[in-house]
Amino acid sequence: QPETAKSHQRSTMRSISILLTLLVVATLVELGRSFQSPSPFVMKHNCQNTDLNNMHKTILNMGLVPLPVDELEDYLVVGPPSGSQYATYWGRTKREQYNRFLEASIVTFLGVFFSYFLSFVLGGFVATFTGATFAFWGVLSPELKARQRNWEFLGGRALVDPWIVRGRDEEKQGLYGSLFLGKVDDVCVVDSTSSLDEYELDDFQDYTMETDELEQFSGTPYLIRVKMSDDEGRELQTHARMSEDYLDIQAGMPVLSILLSKSQKFTSLAALTDFMIPDADAWVGDYPYLNRPEVEARLAEDDELWDLLQAQGSDISDAEDDVGNDDFVGDADAADRDFVPVRRRRN
Repeated sequence: QPETAKSHQRSTMRSISILLTLLVVATLVELGRSFQSPSPFVMKHNCQNTDLNNMHKTILNMGLVPLPVDELEDYLVVGPPSGSQYATYWGRTKREQYNRFLEASIVTFLGVFFSYFLSFVLGGFVATFTGATFAFWGVLSPELKARQRNWEFLGGRALVDPWIVRGRDEEKQGLYGSLFLGKVDDVCVVDSTSSLDEYELDDFQDYTMETDELEQFSGTPYLIRVKMSDDEGRELQTHARMSEDYLDIQAGMPVLSILLSKSQKFTSLAALTDFMIPDADAWVGDYPYLNRPEVEARLAEDDELWDLLQAQGSDISDAEDDVGNDDFVGDADAADRDFVPVRRRRN
């Protein structure tokens, strides 16, 4: 009888351990999916493609400046996460930080509870290691998620120099990198990436991420939509979470980014970094792939590149349009009457 009872107890413990394992794995998978939010972009190639094989990196006669591998590795953070990448997954607002803390607490509780039952199956050493990992999940989670996202940016593909791949299938060699130098064609605020309703950025001068009224009502924040182009006719469109750092962006401002493509002619995009808009002192993007100090140092040292970037811009006063719709609640009126500001939709 005692042996039968012990055998039944061990069998029960194993069953509980298996169920808890499945529960923890399912929780981690679901949490991982919730953070997979690739930045949407659209690229239109409306000009004749220029062959980059015979083009030296310092010949700056177009909006794409091909980069060698050593410079790409300096300008991109796609290995161990930087501090800003780690902070992105910890949360930029109190609401996000609370959600991350709640997530970490749930995973830690389930993980430690699971490790206790695991000790009956695999022993104390494995259970102790597993329990310690889950106990520090709040610290390890942003690191692991940032590493995963950095790896997914390249997808295991190597960076290659566009001018040394000759006589071979160029699209099977890896990823080619290039600086994109252009200007802001249009900037507005939208509810979602697929939204057709656009709001004027000027109506968000009172905006802060902490007080995003759309996020308070629907759970999803406002997005900024930026449309860009270069002097060769290439067009890009990107979305990012709205931030008070973007309030000074105007049409006509020069913009810089790094594009990756499997094609030397950049007829299609494989990856796209965040965008630098120096005149607005803004970096547009939900995730900082660019090594910002290195990019700023390059622009400070390379006068030719800086001049080309500035030449991409246009007179901001000429780029502004009068939408002609002033029937909305102003910031001061909204504050006095405790109203949510009404945002102007474009006609």
